[in-house]
Amino acid sequence: MATLSKQRDVLQNEIRLYKSTFEMQQQLVNEIRLTLQEASKKEQQARAELRKQNIADRQLTGPSIQKLIDGRIRERDQLLQVPRRRCGLAPGFTGPEVLGKIGHLAMVEDDDIARVLSWHMSADMDCIVTHTSKKAKEIYRDTGGRQQVLPLDSIYRRSLPDWSKPLPHTRHRPSWKPQGNPRYARDMLIFPNDEDSCRIVFGMLLGDTLILDSLDHANTYRQEIVRNSHCPTILTVEGDRIRSNGKFGGTMNKALPIEKLRGAVFSQALPMAYHALCTQIDALNNYRDCSDEYQKCKQDLQEQLDLQKLPEMTAKYKECEQAENRLKSIEQKLGVGLQQTRGAPNIKQQFTSPPAKRPRLSDTSSASLNVSNDSNSADDTPTRTSKRIASMTTVVTDDGRKRLRKT
Repeated sequence: MATLSKQRDVLQNEIRLYKSTFEMQQQLVNEIRLTLQEASKKEQQARAELRKQNIADRQLTGPSIQKLIDGRIRERDQLLQVPRRRCGLAPGFTGPEVLGKIGHLAMVEDDDIARVLSWHMSADMDCIVTHTSKKAKEIYRDTGGRQQVLPLDSIYRRSLPDWSKPLPHTRHRPSWKPQGNPRYARDMLIFPNDEDSCRIVFGMLLGDTLILDSLDHANTYRQEIVRNSHCPTILTVEGDRIRSNGKFGGTMNKALPIEKLRGAVFSQALPMAYHALCTQIDALNNYRDCSDEYQKCKQDLQEQLDLQKLPEMTAKYKECEQAENRLKSIEQKLGVGLQQTRGAPNIKQQFTSPPAKRPRLSDTSSASLNVSNDSNSADDTPTRTSKRIASMTTVVTDDGRKRLRKT
């Protein structure tokens, strides 16, 4: 018995080690499968994003992706080398509290609008915008008072215009369609960085300044607006200016050629094709990374599955099965399996039918009568209590009470 017990303990430890190894391998396989599902989902999302940009699936094979990315990068670099309008002002001071010069804060796409806006704001183009008055004072001292500065914390925010406000004529004559394509000058600006701060600056400097195509259209528009409300300054694409007080004409209200502005002009924004190429390059790089991750997870899963099919692992499965058979044989010799079978509770009965409560003695007579008279009772087997009650009879005592007495 002692020898069999020792052999049983050795086999149990051996089987436990085998099963622990098998469980670890299966857990690793399950984790790799989950990772593979997530990688496949990301790869499908990246592929769908490329379909939206008119890139066919047949171009998304392994070597074709890199060629496609290289081609898009060359096109982007060619667009960057195309000559375009640039601001000629020196950068000036830099730092976390410096926003930059006004001429560098915005871009304008159209050349004529850039010329008239740069000329209209020529007195402010060289001004450095700072976030705090402390930094503005520091720049003022360092330059001996020669540098214009504008701190953002000194701007009265409530007087700033609403960028979503409709044009003046829509408030009084909404059905009127004026000629000259009126629009706000601030809507012609493109802010590459820190848009919220730039809106504060240009909203304060430009206000509700309008832009129309020609001077005749601007005068006609102004005549209609002043009938009901104040008319702001109007600029024209041709280079004319009508001040808010109605004055126009003369050299002071005619924009200079762009060559005479000495570089104080707004830069030209990059074309939309450049931004489209940048978006495609990012999407292609994202798809390539997702595809590589998916292929790697797929390869790892296949390696683990192949590892389970190796002769060494097959031999371990057989050894584990043989050890389990030897353990059963030893337990049968020891009687452990028979003992556990006899002493084990009936789990199904334990969870399906709760134990019946023993009836009280005072209610035994009525309970026995109900049980005996109920034709639909589920269990007709008499209990010990019911047998004892059946062997007793009801007698009446001298005081008129009924009691049970054993016969």
